[in-house]
Amino acid sequence: MREVVSQFERPVMMYSIGKDSSVLLHVARKAFFPGRIPFPLLHVDTTWKFREMIEFRDRTAADLDIDLIVHTNPDGVADGINPFDHGSRNYTDIMKTQAL
Repeated sequence: MREVVSQFERPVMMYSIGKDSSVLLHVARKAFFPGRIPFPLLHVDTTWKFREMIEFRDRTAADLDIDLIVHTNPDGVADGINPFDHGSRNYTDIMKTQAL
């Protein structure tokens, strides 16, 4: 992580709120301790997370003083894309992959 920060201008770390992202966030905190993590977290919001997960994401970023970028695919939202009506493959492609 320190090497990435030293070699790139604007790195970000993906943060899905899940266990793997939480472990990676812990590793990042240790890598830059006692300083602040020098890059933002990026959460691709698919609009299907539980409200409590979003609250946890926001609280974690605030408590750790980490910049948080949240992106939702506006075209997917406008088109009402969801995994039930459009299938999980299309939903994932539109709301996660195309969002990036």
